[in-house]
Amino acid sequence: MVYIYISGRVIANAEALNMTETIGNVSKHRRVPYIMKTSEGYRVIYVPAISGESLGHAFQSNLVEAAKLIYEKEKNNLPIDQWAMRNEMIKFSDKKHITDSLKEILEQAKSNKGSKKTVEDFQHEFERVAIKESLVADIGGFMLAEELPIRRTSLFYVGYATPIEDAVAESVIEAQMHTRQIASKEEIEEKTEEEIKEKTEKEERKRKSQMIYYVEVASTVYGISFFLDVSNIGKTSMIRKEDVVDNAEKLRRVKTALLALSLTFGAQQFGAKRSRFNPILSVESLVGVVSHPVPIAPMPPQKKRYIEETIKKVEKTADLMKNLELEFWKDVIVYGEKVEGVKSTETPEEFFKELTRIVLSRLGAEGP
Repeated sequence: MVYIYISGRVIANAEALNMTETIGNVSKHRRVPYIMKTSEGYRVIYVPAISGESLGHAFQSNLVEAAKLIYEKEKNNLPIDQWAMRNEMIKFSDKKHITDSLKEILEQAKSNKGSKKTVEDFQHEFERVAIKESLVADIGGFMLAEELPIRRTSLFYVGYATPIEDAVAESVIEAQMHTRQIASKEEIEEKTEEEIKEKTEKEERKRKSQMIYYVEVASTVYGISFFLDVSNIGKTSMIRKEDVVDNAEKLRRVKTALLALSLTFGAQQFGAKRSRFNPILSVESLVGVVSHPVPIAPMPPQKKRYIEETIKKVEKTADLMKNLELEFWKDVIVYGEKVEGVKSTETPEEFFKELTRIVLSRLGAEGP
């Protein structure tokens, strides 16, 4: 078993990466309640945030882009369904969005009479084919909640990105005013029709031709955590565990996931509304833990000294596994701090390069 856990801090200035509803002519930035401990006890404040759904969608979109590079290089068929290719992560959620092979399995299950096959057999076969045909469904999970209910739990976990605790007071959301010019028929006619003399009518047309709107823009330091179960890529899980792809294909999928991880959190390819609100982003620090046979979650990056506390946590877990006489290994890498006895990198790109090297070498040592 190989598990990856990373946590990091990203400085985000002038960002509109995750918006919610529009109220009137104001586009609202996502915000969440956050409990802070003070000298007088606990209090709740509202802070800018980026949802786990937004980050999860970004990672899966980057999976598609990474797969195009990995599979084209090795001249292999691309295991991406047609909807994921359009960044529509529907992932076989209903009968209108499944491949012909999956439709055939559902038809066989529906007409199954006198056969020795059980419902579980059809569910298992559906998951097998779905994993084989869609890398995104394999790593990102899926759920078909219809006549043959089938669920595959996602192999990656990601939650809300929220401000770090020592920068909460400096986090801010500010509504910025913009205008949109509308070429209206009335405006054109105003220039050609001398009959229009009333001043109030002219002002009304001018008002309509230039609409004012507001977009909430936030600036803060976000803490983000991400988990990936590498070992179960290409394996079924709902009914029973079984390898679906061979070792070479699994290795391609692992490489794709690692490249997508680097694109998402190293190159900061996440979030929406970037065509005119492309934020000023920089990775401040990162810590990564690769472990076997149990995952070790780093301390939340919202906490002070989270890297130092993560290293202590890893060492204590190693002591526990040793006392229990269980096989255990771990690798820790850091960006943004110098820690004695721990691999430290100079850039985020070097961090993800080292993370990739560690994972691939571990898989090579024990076999995929």
